[in-house]
Formats: sequence, structure tokens, C-alpha cells
Amino acid sequence: MNYRDLSAGWQLKQRNAEIALNDDFVSADTWIAASVPGVVQLDLLAAGKIPAPFEGLNETQLQWIGECDWLYRTTFSLTAEDLAHGALQLCFDGLDTYATVWLNDTQILQSDNMFVPYRLDVKALLQEGNNELHILFESALLRGKELEEQNGGKLPLWNGDSSRLYVRKAQYHYGWDWGPIFMTAGPWRAIHLEAYEVRIADVHCPYEVAEDLSSALLPIHVQIENGERSTAAELSVALYNPAGVLVAEQTVPVQSERTDVQLTLEQVELWWPHGYGEQPLYRLETIVRDAQGVLDQHSLVLGLRRLGLIQHALQDEPGSSFYFEINNTPIFCGGANWIPADSFTTSIDRARYRQWLQLAVDGNMTMLRVWGGGIFEDATFYELCDEMGILIWQDFLFGCGIYPAVDWFKQSVRTEAEANVRLLRHHPSIVLWCGNNEDYAIAGPKYDPTVTENFEETAFPARVIYEQILPQVCAQLDPTRPYWPGSPFGHGPNHPQGSKVDDTTVGDTHVWTVWHGGVAYQDYYKLAGRFVSEFGMEAFPVMETIKEFAPESEWYPQSRTLDFHNKDAGGPRRLAPYIVDNVRVAADLPGYIYNTQFIQSEALGSAIRGWRRRWQGPGREYTAGALVWQLNDCWPVTSWAVVDYYLRPKPAYYTIKRELARYAVGLAQHESEPVHAWAVNGEQREVQFELELRTWNLAGELLDEQSQTIVLPPNQASELATLSRPQGENWVMQARLLKDKAIVARATLWPEPFKYLSLPDPEIEIEQIDENSISVTAKRPAKGVWLNAPGNLTWSDNMLDVLPNDPQIIQVKGYDASSVEITWLGK
Repeated sequence: MNYRDLSAGWQLKQRNAEIALNDDFVSADTWIAASVPGVVQLDLLAAGKIPAPFEGLNETQLQWIGECDWLYRTTFSLTAEDLAHGALQLCFDGLDTYATVWLNDTQILQSDNMFVPYRLDVKALLQEGNNELHILFESALLRGKELEEQNGGKLPLWNGDSSRLYVRKAQYHYGWDWGPIFMTAGPWRAIHLEAYEVRIADVHCPYEVAEDLSSALLPIHVQIENGERSTAAELSVALYNPAGVLVAEQTVPVQSERTDVQLTLEQVELWWPHGYGEQPLYRLETIVRDAQGVLDQHSLVLGLRRLGLIQHALQDEPGSSFYFEINNTPIFCGGANWIPADSFTTSIDRARYRQWLQLAVDGNMTMLRVWGGGIFEDATFYELCDEMGILIWQDFLFGCGIYPAVDWFKQSVRTEAEANVRLLRHHPSIVLWCGNNEDYAIAGPKYDPTVTENFEETAFPARVIYEQILPQVCAQLDPTRPYWPGSPFGHGPNHPQGSKVDDTTVGDTHVWTVWHGGVAYQDYYKLAGRFVSEFGMEAFPVMETIKEFAPESEWYPQSRTLDFHNKDAGGPRRLAPYIVDNVRVAADLPGYIYNTQFIQSEALGSAIRGWRRRWQGPGREYTAGALVWQLNDCWPVTSWAVVDYYLRPKPAYYTIKRELARYAVGLAQHESEPVHAWAVNGEQREVQFELELRTWNLAGELLDEQSQTIVLPPNQASELATLSRPQGENWVMQARLLKDKAIVARATLWPEPFKYLSLPDPEIEIEQIDENSISVTAKRPAKGVWLNAPGNLTWSDNMLDVLPNDPQIIQVKGYDASSVEITWLGK
């Protein structure tokens, strides 16, 4: 096969509706250089035609772009040798969104789905010499409004213009409560020309690892397409182990359309999530030959692992479990939700994906949920997740709305699902297909689980998509993975027809009574579900990020620019009570930033700490996952993200990292209860620790100290001790977990609310140990110690509670003591 990239030489312009379309395409004026893959806004920015979209209030000035039609054109040259191939196909990997394509003045495609790739036979239209390719992108906003009017009108939704529900485009482009409105258009994925005699169209390997994990069966299904002039003779498949050694092979005659081969692997190198084992990747090579030699070849990377979604009855609590099992090992899925990392997705290159995903790994996040209002991510994303051992919960692309179920929409959705399941099903990192985000929640009483057919006739017609079309596609094309109708969704052995979406005893749960409901974050522990797939607390980004988008005149709390860069309609008002209830209010911007970040850190730490405590071993997997909303941002903004758009972690990132570490220890005291201590052993074997419990007064005097040797069972949390709460507010308790005399986990418990505490100067000192590490100490208890310095230093830990006689060693590259600013609660 010959592959010809068609990314060069493109131009774009705004459509001039006053002249004929053909005349507009051949006109000489107003064209600018265009990138492919690309979107209109980025090319206009590169040409100096628009201001920086993310700065200040510029978003409002750029809405006209999404209301216009846009033209793209290019010319490519072919030789007689190029045209001699049996088949020539023009391939569009992604067109955003309403696109009409002409090749040499002949219309060859009308696309209405951003997520569907197209492959067109164009041999009869191509010519020797120059060939012209033209694309018209119509306004998705205006087309969507037309479709809305033609198909029954406005439907219920949260976020964005209601017309988005009729348009198969990334829903966040319409604006969300963390993102701006940028209605992109353009060839957002690659365009190329393929020439071949025989093509391997698809290779599917739905392997099965044996229950005892010792062997694997690899059925391989190969789809082959012939050109006009050749018929393939034989097909060879070869499996190479992670070291590149051939471990199995077979050669068979090619059958008519699909050829099936089966390989057996007697010894398997298993793929694991990071923290549980290695991520070995096999390579499956497929080659088609005839008497003249190789006609086509295909390479597929596989990670072999055994997967299960376990929903069984629990001890002591109603309902059923909801946890993932990899290689027969139950996994507590701590992690985060993932949104597209840019409003303009073509800005995200492989290096930036790697930076984001490395932050997840370094933050001890086992799972990311690819949220349904975004995109099926670039192949790079999933490849890196495979390499790095990150589990992926993959939503189909529906979010926060009652979607239509008219025939043309259902057919588009089916085509979209089939294409993307085929593209992604070989990735070991993907462990779940999920129908949608919060559509069952917005349906509310419109969702009647006793209705099991004719969904199109109900007030929740899209159930036909989530309960028939998508599970059918997954069962047919990827039967090795579980499918889940939506998130959140209640379903299990005790609820075979589903249940209320807010049922915390089955399925997955979104916890938004904290934040949207105003409930105190200290109550997170009461709000546990079997798997919490969303929860969050907003915080400002760091000052360095604010300087990127706000002029200096706007550097104060509640400035117009800062409010504009908080897309939650009630965001500033919802933040205020959490600040007022817990800490002393700061009037200056750095102090206000710290307040919001401190609250986010405390809230998310409290949630994960309380829920991971409920991961208590076989039959007691009461809470099996906690996915923070959200890991990342698509632009610089105040949001629920724990790392901002410029990859600068907020303090909560480090708190989450500690709570999801292999070993964790916790202290809690609720209402009139005594203080409880517990710990988590994330190893797959029991481990012996030393538990130290100390109590200090706020002046730095040690009031009590005790220690004991404990043995923690594997892969679960264990209750350790019950303690009396000190009287008054002049105290802080600390738990430390030591393994082989090294401190592996810490926890503190303080009187709350923090605003009532009179905290003396802790006299924090930083000592540089070597060029890559420092020691942080304090003479008196210090809460929320935040170390900040210019240059985006990489800290191994931050946002610390530092107590006397307990130096904390931090790894940091590029440390300069003169540039570090130290902030703590009460400073």
C-alpha cells in the first residue's frame, strides 16, 4: 500500500454568500494559509486576523466565527504510476462537522458527524497532474438550529445551546460550566490518499486470558479488501512478545472477505495498571502476500489482561459491588475525569498528551474517565495510556441532555459508534464503554425502568441509543469489554431493570450535593456510593496562570476578567460559603487564590480519604472508585480541575496524590464520635508497619505519643484504633505509618472550622539537602504549607501539614531558595 499525506498546501477563507460557491472557491482574494489537521480559529490567529482567544474577554469577540461558513482548498499532483494502482481511496479521518467535499469539481461527500471517518473510492475522478480538493464547512450552530426546528424543537439539557443535541459535534464546543464557546470548523483530523492492490482493512483480536492467567487464546479476524487487479494468495499472522521475540505464527489461504486465524500462547506476560505490575505490550503483525511478494501489512499492539466488572452481593450493606478486576485482582480506581485538554483539539500534540498523562501517573491515579461531552481522543492518548498503565472509562459522546431518537440521528450514532469501537477496541487501557454522561440524571422522572421498549415514544427517547444501539454495537464488535448505559446509573443483581440514578447502593454515582447543593465538604464521607465517578470542588488557578490571561488592572478577587473566566453561572457565589464557613477571608488576590485552593485541597482529600476507607476487602468493596471532577482544563479558568491549562498543579493535586498512594493512613472524628485511625495497604501481600500517633498543642508542645506494630492485609483498608478527642481547640493529632523505619504515610486531624484557630508563626525552615531535594521543618504545627516558585518546578509533594520533629523530604528539580514563596494557613 502507498500512503500519501495530504496535509500540505491548504488555504481557507470565509464563505462569501454574495457570489456563487464555485466562483468563491476559485477567487484569488482573502485566502490564508490553513493547517490540516486544523480548525479555523487557529489559522485566523496565526494569520493575525483575530486576538488571542483565551485572553481577557476576547471570547465574546470571536463568536462570529461559529456563525459563518468556511472554505478550504488545496491542490495535489499525481503521476501515471500513482494512478496505475488497483484502488485509490481518499480518506478523511475527521471533518468538523457539516462538510461538503468536491474532488475535481465533483461532489464526493457530505458529512454531518464530526466523529465519523470516511474512506471514498476516487480512482475514476483522479487525473494525472494537478487535482483540486475543495471543502465547504457550514456553520454547525446555524445548521443545528435548523435541525432543532425541523425535528420537534428544544429538548431539555444542561449547558450550551439546546441545538447541540441535534448535532454530532463535540458538545463542549457550545460552552460548558468550565469551558468557553468556540464553535470550531475544519478538517480536525488527517486527510490522506491510499493506493493499493490489496488492503488489510481491519484486524480484530478479541483474546481471552485463561482464568488461571497462565495462557491465552488469540482468535484473529482479518478483513481484506481487493483492488481491481489483484487477488491475495495467503495471509500470515505473527505474534511478537514485548522483547520482540516471535512466539506464535500461522499462515493460511485468504478467504473471500474475512479470514480467521487462531493463535495460542502458553505463557503470558500480563498487562497491569500502573502500581500493580508492568505494562508489557505484544505486537501482532499481519501480512498479505501473493506470488509477487508483500501486498499489505498491518501492525497491532496488544496488552493481554483479564478484565471483569464485578457486581456481587456485599456483606453488611444492601445492593451490590461495582468494581473492576484486572487479572483476577480487584482494583480500587482512584483517579479523575478527563475533558479535552484544549478548546482547539489540534493544539494537543504527543508531548502535551504525555505531560498530562504523566501527571496522572505521578499523582497515583489509576483511572481516567473520558467524559462524554468531549471527543474520542487521538490515538496517541490511548497508546500512551497503554504504555503507562492508566485504565480508561470511555464514555460515548452524549452529555447532559435529552437527545433525539429520530431515524437519521440513530443511524448517524450507530455509524459513529461502530467506527470508533473498531478504532479503539484493541487498547488494553480501555476497560468500560459507557453510554452517556448524566443523561439519565437529567431525565429524572422521565426515566421509567419498567418501560423496556418503544423508547422513541417516551419523553426519554434516547434510551433506544443507550439500551439498544450502543450495547448492540459493543456486543458485536467488542464483546470482551463491559458496557454500562450511562454515568451515573444504578443497575445490578438486585436491580435488573435499573434503578434511580441517585441510588448509591448499586452502579456508579455522581456526588454534587457538595458544591451544587451547598452541603459541607466535611460530609463527603456520608455520600459514598459503590463507585463515585464524579465529585469536585472549584479553585482558582495559580497566580502565574492568571497572569497569562488577565491584565494587571484585573488582579483582584471578583474582577470582571476573573469572573468571566469562571463559567459556572453561580461559581463565585458557590465558592463564597465554603470559604466563609472554613477559613478567614482574604481581601487580596494571592490570599483569595490560596483560600480557594486550600478549600479544594481539603474537600477532595476528605472525600477520597473517607471513600477509600470503605474499600475493605472481599465482599466488603463498599466503595471501589473515586474519580475527581476533573483532572484538566481546556483553557485558563477557575474550575474544578486539579491541574490548570498550563499543566500547573493546584494544591489539591498533591493531596490527592497522598490519598491515593500505595500506603495511606487516616484520622477522622465526626460529630460526637471518638477519633478513628485506619490505614490502607495497596500491596497485593500483607505488610508490617509501625503506627505512630502523636498529639501536639498549637504552640508546638508534645501532649501525647504512642506507637504500635500492625500487620495490614493486602489490597484493602483496615481500622486500627479508636482514640479520645482532645478538649478545646488547641491541638492537632498526627498519624504516621512507617515501613522498615521509613515514613511512608502521614495524616493530621485539626479542630474545625479552621477560621477559629489562632495559629502562631510555625517558623518554617527549608534546608537544601542536595540539588534535587529539600527538607521542610516547622517549630510549631503548620497547616497547608504551599511552596511556590517561578519556572514551573516539579515538586514530589506540596500542600503539606508540617509538625515539629517531623522533617518532610521533597524532591524538586531546579530549586532556588531565594525564589521560593512559602504560604500556610494563617500567614
